[in-house]
Amino acid sequence: MNDFIITTRDLNPQKNLGGVGNYYTCIRPFLSTTVRYKYIGKRFKDKTPVAIRLISDYFRLWIKLKNANLLVVNPSLNKNCIYRDGVSSIIAQLRNKLFVVFFRGWAPEIEKKIDNSAYFKYWIRKTFLRANHIIVLSSQFKNKLREWGYQGPITIETTAVDDRLVEGFTLHESRAQKPQNSCHLLYLGNISKAKGVWEVISAYEQLTHPQKTSDIQLLIAGGGTELENLKEYVIQKKLQVSFPGYVKGEVKTNAYINADLYVFPSTHGEGMPNSVLEAMAFGLPIITTRVGGIPDFFEDGKMGLFLDNRDPGHIAEKIQYLLDRPELMKQMSEYNYNYAKEHFYASKVAKRLEKIIDSVIDQNTKEESWIK
Repeated sequence: MNDFIITTRDLNPQKNLGGVGNYYTCIRPFLSTTVRYKYIGKRFKDKTPVAIRLISDYFRLWIKLKNANLLVVNPSLNKNCIYRDGVSSIIAQLRNKLFVVFFRGWAPEIEKKIDNSAYFKYWIRKTFLRANHIIVLSSQFKNKLREWGYQGPITIETTAVDDRLVEGFTLHESRAQKPQNSCHLLYLGNISKAKGVWEVISAYEQLTHPQKTSDIQLLIAGGGTELENLKEYVIQKKLQVSFPGYVKGEVKTNAYINADLYVFPSTHGEGMPNSVLEAMAFGLPIITTRVGGIPDFFEDGKMGLFLDNRDPGHIAEKIQYLLDRPELMKQMSEYNYNYAKEHFYASKVAKRLEKIIDSVIDQNTKEESWIK
């Protein structure tokens, strides 16, 4: 088995890991034992100045790479990451090592800066675009990398659903316990304006005032800048909305199990929203926007419904459309549950990642043998 190093942020289970940390925490048990992790940047409860920490991390990465076949770098396309992880890419090149770049988030404003700045474009081409293989979460990102001049192989991948999160969950048993004429809407993620939480609240208001014959409840899980403002608004309007805060473990599992429909109207620069994949794994029909990697797999009308805009009235119409069609929701639920099991479980995602890495190393070995 090939030996490779993955650079990531601190994977301490006590901290909010973020997208990259959650991904590797999920797939870690299913990867080869020859995988090694190198933390780059700030540590959990570490008071060391960032500059000193980075110098130390880069030096240790240089040492570790001596006996590794390949390095996997995990940047997001934002200002901090393109420099921090760009240096890791340069170290791999100086060490004459193979390296794979796995782009996670993708900030549109940074994309525009690269398009309009010779300096940014030069940096990208000297760092990430020299990778032996690039992994992205969206065909949109792939097309942009081609436009910037990358000619190597690009694979479109997904984030991952932790197998432990859905352990013991059975779709039919869960749905059999649901009361008739009731619907639990769920939003789970960062509580910010860009994610569309205010629009979800407004849509919920329209669905419940005047009171309909069915019982509709809304749970908004997560933390963020708009949480307190939303709580105040809900109290003022006397809405029946629950705010459990940041959820994980059994609380998170129960949030999905108790829900009937997942709503995610984000316009944020998404890569592949993990909560959408998790909701599918629990058999929830999805109402979402065409952001990030979602359009690359999402089947409108089969997995749920795409939103054409974020107008609360439009969101309410889409929700009501599904509520009026319980048989369609049942079909979507079944389809999403099975699709996620086949494509999004960490055990499946880990195998795909290792296959990519092995192919890069094997291809290089063949090329070296041919040259000799």
